[in-house]
Amino acid sequence: MIWLNLLLALTWVMITGASGIVDWIIGLVFGFVILWLSWRSFFDEPFTLRRYLQLRTRNPLLTIWRWLRFIGFGFVEIVKSNIAMARAVLAPKLQIKPGIVAIPLDVQSDAGITTLANLITLTPGTVTLDVSSDRKTLYIHTFSVGDPEQLRRRTKAEFERRVLELLP
Repeated sequence: MIWLNLLLALTWVMITGASGIVDWIIGLVFGFVILWLSWRSFFDEPFTLRRYLQLRTRNPLLTIWRWLRFIGFGFVEIVKSNIAMARAVLAPKLQIKPGIVAIPLDVQSDAGITTLANLITLTPGTVTLDVSSDRKTLYIHTFSVGDPEQLRRRTKAEFERRVLELLP
């Protein structure tokens, strides 16, 4: 978590454009507060300073690389979905088959489910509707179902797999 705090401080310094020691301290304080506020989203235990200092990621550079790759993937999917939506809407004959598809989930954490649901909702043409009460199924609405099984496979193979690399 200290690596993540340093990354947040670096982000603060880059955003503000100042690199003095005071700016680094402010970035570290903001990073600590952000991590403290989001602790329960990632861990099932209360926040303690001892646990914060003991927590280590396997390889912080690998974790950062995976997050950057995930953000890039999300951006590409949003662009691809926008193009597909534009083609569908601008086509001379509107051929859509809206529907709701249930996606079985392997991801279990609140943060993982939320990240997956948000990624699906951010891509045009799909909206996350609900998560089942047992948290094993995600319901999404899509503007053109086509083959529901293919949509399930693609969502699990591309979206959920990438979320599972980052969050359990």
